[in-house]
Amino acid sequence: MWMNEEDEGPTAADVGRFIPNSELLKWHQEMQLQFPQIFTPDDKLFGIHDDQHAMGTKLLTYFDDDPNKPMRCIVKGSRWNQEFDGYKEPVYVILIGGELSQIALTSAHEDGGWKIED
Repeated sequence: MWMNEEDEGPTAADVGRFIPNSELLKWHQEMQLQFPQIFTPDDKLFGIHDDQHAMGTKLLTYFDDDPNKPMRCIVKGSRWNQEFDGYKEPVYVILIGGELSQIALTSAHEDGGWKIED
């Protein structure tokens, strides 16, 4: 997938599209080699899950860990977010507050991150 240097975030064209797991697993292996202090050998890309969150998955987290400030979103896809110097990060395309946005795929699968809401 072509990525320009000025990534402006997700668009309607990203909805319903997901990065192939094979690309994600390759990226994760590269990160474990480049940044072993962050991506430790026992780190799992999808946490306790075996795959990406599916289209329509509802996620919940709390702003500033305050239970009175819930933040909810719905997974609409995943894409590569171009960062700096060619670095790319996998993100989920989400619908939050009626608008498309994105969250790091890794934070949606880590302990203390976004949780699946029933």
